[in-house]
Amino acid sequence: MQTIETVFERELKRMINHRILDLKDNLAVNCYEDVASFKYLMGKIAALNDMEELIELAKESAEQRNR
Repeated sequence: MQTIETVFERELKRMINHRILDLKDNLAVNCYEDVASFKYLMGKIAALNDMEELIELAKESAEQRNR
């Protein structure tokens, strides 16, 4: 049986990965007029990658508290 937390975590990770792929597709088109726009997009991708790491840290922290 899956808990709501497990389902939420799985869906959030799926949505993050989907968003990262969309942003990478935007990079492939390369329609950026300046370097700042490109750097902004790269920052968004990095932030989304960090989200997955934060999810794992939060999960570990929650498990520690429930002991």
